[in-house]
Amino acid sequence: MSLLVSYFSGIVTLLVSWYFLKDLVIPVAIIFVFSSTYLYLLGPNAIAFALCLCNGWILLNIFVERILPITLPSE
Repeated sequence: MSLLVSYFSGIVTLLVSWYFLKDLVIPVAIIFVFSSTYLYLLGPNAIAFALCLCNGWILLNIFVERILPITLPSE
């Protein structure tokens, strides 16, 4: 895979994962575990890295919002 195709596929995977999996906890956790395992066992890959990065970020956001919920001041 050429460098440009690798970058483009990683960016597309990142965007698709972010927009379609943003509110689903279990699928995000499963994809994060599998993409992290793939990266650990087989080395660098743009798609696996994008999935790991995006789904890790989604999990971080979900956990932080549950621990520290944002409440708007009531008027």
